[in-house]
Amino acid sequence: EKGIKPATMRHIAKTAGIGDATIYNYFPAKEDILYAYYEDHLEACTAKTATIPGSETFNFQEYLQAFLDTSLDLYLADREFVNMSFKDIFFSMSHNFNRLKPIRDNFFSLVQEHLNKATASGELPGMMFQEIIGRLFWDFYVVAVIYWLSDRSKGFSNTTVMIDKSLDLTCTVLKSGLIDKFFDMGMFIFKNHVLSRMDLIRDQVHTATLMKEMILGKLHERSHSQK
Repeated sequence: EKGIKPATMRHIAKTAGIGDATIYNYFPAKEDILYAYYEDHLEACTAKTATIPGSETFNFQEYLQAFLDTSLDLYLADREFVNMSFKDIFFSMSHNFNRLKPIRDNFFSLVQEHLNKATASGELPGMMFQEIIGRLFWDFYVVAVIYWLSDRSKGFSNTTVMIDKSLDLTCTVLKSGLIDKFFDMGMFIFKNHVLSRMDLIRDQVHTATLMKEMILGKLHERSHSQK
């Protein structure tokens, strides 16, 4: 009713029908309640996605699609609360990072598990930077929720289309192996065009250093002669 910032622990305890002292036994501060909500949400979303008929046969893209759909469905009843708190929680990358870390780590583990499953089955090629891919999907998840919170289309159809097209494009790129190919190209350029010129770069740095010393020496001599 009051919003997140004006709410006090006493008001929250009263609304929940528990004593003032009792609530502090579970949550030292109101921010802990927010983080606990999103941690519970992720666990509930994972559990509910696993109960979808046929979920054990989902490919990587189908699982992520189902997970995102389930997450938004679970958020729906609390949409106003999520709208007030989501950005504060998921963009708290400084002083509250340690509180967000368990949620992020659980999400990374989930994505990693299904990436491993997809590569083991041959659905996706082996990739060198699976941890980075997990972080990219975390960013995508955050963007998808924010997009959904601002979506005013009927039945949030714009969000559905955005998620469908984004996942399709991302998984197509993963299947193509382009990420590793770009890395290989970058390494080739670095080895053949950067490392091969290190001697030249060192010579140029040495020359610049000598010139600097010579100029400073001349300035010092001139200053000394004027005295």
